[in-house]
Amino acid sequence: MRVVLVNWARVWDGAGIGGGVNGYAQALALELSDLGHEVWWICSGQTYIAGEPLHVRRQEDWLGVRVLEIINSPVMAPSIVQFKDPGAEMSSPELEALFTRIIGWIEPDVVHFHNVEGLSAGCVKAASGVGRQQSRTAVVYSLHNYHTICPQVYLLQGHRHVCHNAEGGAACARCVQSPDPAETRRQREAEWLPTKAERPTLRAIGEEIRSFVVRNNASDRAPGRVVQGQGDLIAPMGLDPNTDKRGRTARVLAEREQQKNPSPTLRVLSNEITPDPSIESPVNEYGHRRRAMIDALNSCDAVLAVSDFVSSKFLSMGVRSEILRTQHIGTTLNRVVARRRSLAFAPPPFDPVRPRPIRMTFMGVNHWYKGLPFFLDTLETLDPETLAAFHLSIFAQGADQTEWMVRRLEPRLAGVRIQYGYDQADIPWILGGADLGLVPSVWWDNAPQTVFEFFACSVPVLASAVGGIPDFVKHGVNGMLFRSNDRDDLAAKLRLLAADRSILSSLRANVRPPKDIGEHARELVGVYAECVRIRGRDPIDAIRERDVPPMSSPGVTS
Repeated sequence: MRVVLVNWARVWDGAGIGGGVNGYAQALALELSDLGHEVWWICSGQTYIAGEPLHVRRQEDWLGVRVLEIINSPVMAPSIVQFKDPGAEMSSPELEALFTRIIGWIEPDVVHFHNVEGLSAGCVKAASGVGRQQSRTAVVYSLHNYHTICPQVYLLQGHRHVCHNAEGGAACARCVQSPDPAETRRQREAEWLPTKAERPTLRAIGEEIRSFVVRNNASDRAPGRVVQGQGDLIAPMGLDPNTDKRGRTARVLAEREQQKNPSPTLRVLSNEITPDPSIESPVNEYGHRRRAMIDALNSCDAVLAVSDFVSSKFLSMGVRSEILRTQHIGTTLNRVVARRRSLAFAPPPFDPVRPRPIRMTFMGVNHWYKGLPFFLDTLETLDPETLAAFHLSIFAQGADQTEWMVRRLEPRLAGVRIQYGYDQADIPWILGGADLGLVPSVWWDNAPQTVFEFFACSVPVLASAVGGIPDFVKHGVNGMLFRSNDRDDLAAKLRLLAADRSILSSLRANVRPPKDIGEHARELVGVYAECVRIRGRDPIDAIRERDVPPMSSPGVTS
């Protein structure tokens, strides 16, 4: 079959840009290609070139995957950049017309959306053929996150508390601070080298800046600005403290935030789903955006949720039950471990008389909602004797923001190891000999891939019983679950492990590898075939047609 995968990030960036969703989609693209299908990748919302219209470019093929990138999209990605302009995410006629042309040029059997950031709800409907003659192309949408019902993705009001009521979009309007889309676009346009014709103009601008510096008797390397009078002291400098990278600013801000809001995580979070009471109420532009996204999802042939919780949540938001199903994703990490089984070596046994420390590991990105600050705060509630039972390893981008908390715990812990980020391919090396993986999410985490990564390396997991996590972590079997945002419950679980470390050996014995990406890809091919039948075509014919090249078009530039 000819399959188009849609995600805002570029396929070659993997999890480095776009996070776990892009890493997964990259692996899926390669697996589908290896299975003999023709795979296309469409990305959008990243590249902006001044003076050029909205258009699409053909990039060099990547490991057999054919790549198209939409340039100058009126919808920017990632979603936080677009947050202040929800209207464009509902409908952008020029973008939808281009997307329709692209799909027409490719003539795919299936378009599989993994995100609609950088695009609009109208693009999903355009792929489905809504509003025109019935399309032969089947459309599948995978719900990896909450972007379609939450413009900042995480369903966390103020990035701190789970959103149960959007108030028709009124809560969205005051939810989070976000960049100005127009300014971000200008910054992205500036990243591209100018043409020869533009360079003299930029040189002239540079000369004007240098002249200003000389007039003000300052070095062009000096920070700040020259003070020539009282007005220079009164006028604001305009630097956002949250983006200030000087010295130890990030650490100081993090510590001040912790002191100002010492207990933001005490609201215990359950997996109970209640319909948003504002669904049928009057709405603002954010409310209209949510309705447009649900309408777009309902135009698809299949909507795939990555966990039972996500499926139930979107069902409560109005996605049709007949097209909605849970479809657990897969990972490539099993294969790395299979090739180098010695990497996932078991930790030394515990001596019941003089037990060694429990080696626990946190991996991922140090976003607040991933729970590392909550976990460290919980450790502070433990007595020194209990803390001495644990060795803590942290491999996370942004770990420096909470390093001050770790260093205060370090004298009481058995040991500490911190690394600011890692490559996904290095995970088996990281987890060799680990006793316990940590997934302390404080939000409705859809289906965290760190759980799969721990299991691929035979490491049991201590995790929040929230979101999609209970689909995979079974309490007392292959891990332990605690109430999300409940320090007392987490602390009780840690005390139990410190008192009886044999529990970890039993849990490890029950850990099984997660679903392989190959098995998952074959499942998806079955979904694709089912959707193709819905469109009135024989999937076998679609597979045979795969070798017929799509129509070329002068509109695609390379």
